[in-house]
Amino acid sequence: MLKDERKARTRADRFYLTDVRSTGFSLIELMATMAVVTILLATAIPAFSNLMARNELAVATNAARGALMVAREASVMRGQPVSLCAGEPATGCSGDWSSGQWIVFRDANHSGDIDSGETVLEHGRVPGAGRNVSMSGNGPLRSALVYTPLGHAERISGAFGAGRLRVCVARGIAPNARELVISISGRVRMQRVDFKGVCPPL
Repeated sequence: MLKDERKARTRADRFYLTDVRSTGFSLIELMATMAVVTILLATAIPAFSNLMARNELAVATNAARGALMVAREASVMRGQPVSLCAGEPATGCSGDWSSGQWIVFRDANHSGDIDSGETVLEHGRVPGAGRNVSMSGNGPLRSALVYTPLGHAERISGAFGAGRLRVCVARGIAPNARELVISISGRVRMQRVDFKGVCPPL
């Protein structure tokens, strides 16, 4: 009887040990798994980073284009000059697009400044500007772009207001910048530009 019990116990112990060994990982299996995970991460992280950069660029470009469209539509609907500039309502126009802040305001005297009696119609900020997204403008966008009641773009002086607003990300995507080109008629078209991962100002 005792012999039989011992034999049964030995068989059970063997079964238990075999079962435990079969559910674990060997060192080689673990190292192989870690190698595969490392390779996957090495390829996935840059791809994800580039995807995020492209998304940031698209969102910022659409927001900047939206600000230009708001100003043009407001001038036509109100039948009076409306200006757009870089800046914020509390301090007025700065001409510095680096923060991505913009103001659209009624500009009755065509001065390019928010004067007494003139109201801010819209203001906002381009997402990502000042962090991952850099912005700059040339020509009239260094002061204020004035839209006439016909929707035409002008400088403060009354000269044609054709200009460009550049939105850029300093990442290794190609192309890494978009330029919003404003025509004399006030229409905006977008063009892709590649600066090889850097963002030169306009």
